[in-house]
Amino acid sequence: MIPLDSFERWLPLMPESAQLYLNETEIEAFRLLTENEIETQLKELLEKPIANFTIINDVYFRARWAELLKKLYLDDNLKLLEVATGDADMIPQVMARTHPDAHYFTANMNKALNKSLLNKTKDLPLEVEIIEDDAASVENHLGPEVVGIIAFQHAINDVIQAILCERVGVDTIYSDWMETLPKMIKILQQEITQSTLEEHAKGPFLGLISTLLRTLRKDGIIAMNHYMFQLDLDWGYPPELFETMVPMTRGWLQELKGCKEIYIDGFNTNWWIFLQKI
Repeated sequence: MIPLDSFERWLPLMPESAQLYLNETEIEAFRLLTENEIETQLKELLEKPIANFTIINDVYFRARWAELLKKLYLDDNLKLLEVATGDADMIPQVMARTHPDAHYFTANMNKALNKSLLNKTKDLPLEVEIIEDDAASVENHLGPEVVGIIAFQHAINDVIQAILCERVGVDTIYSDWMETLPKMIKILQQEITQSTLEEHAKGPFLGLISTLLRTLRKDGIIAMNHYMFQLDLDWGYPPELFETMVPMTRGWLQELKGCKEIYIDGFNTNWWIFLQKI
């Protein structure tokens, strides 16, 4: 596997990053780890498909997104739209520390997930707004050129899977994602075997990005990242697709008008894509 990042760079940064991006309860969990445990868990996180959800994962990914947000947006008045969030609170947790009093948007029609996300973020110094609609309709709620950053935090594969599921009538909005995942993987296997993935997914995917671009300010950024889960691979997720998800998507995105790809030093192009609206 191509490493997500530089182990040598991030190992010495972990204690300071924990202090910056964890809450008190999380910091206590981090302090219980030995130096050897921190080293082992970080190395596995960066160099293998993710098999365990640990406090090290939280430290690294929050610190990485914090580094990115500070590079991309220096002002305090950040407005960010996250796509395919579910109830994951990684980016709101980061924004509360890098851009307090900013405005975070996401779109989801699953009321249970929305309630969970609001509960996780209720004490953050951040305005959190959940649009109870499909991401493809978010422009109807936000209007044009409102947000400065659109984030796909491990969401490229989720969006593609949802597109393929909708095509064959498998619900991904009101169902439990993990219960539906085996069906998604089976659909992906069929798409790869029949060489139809691009035919069935590229058009709707680019249509979504085109819609989202209209909500983005001029010079604003769409930031996408990706990584692999061992569980998905164990359940049959095509490994050749999982590891090349970003390069494949990059090829599709080159057909889009109104944006250009930019590159940020230190962010591996196998796992990250950055599009700037022009």
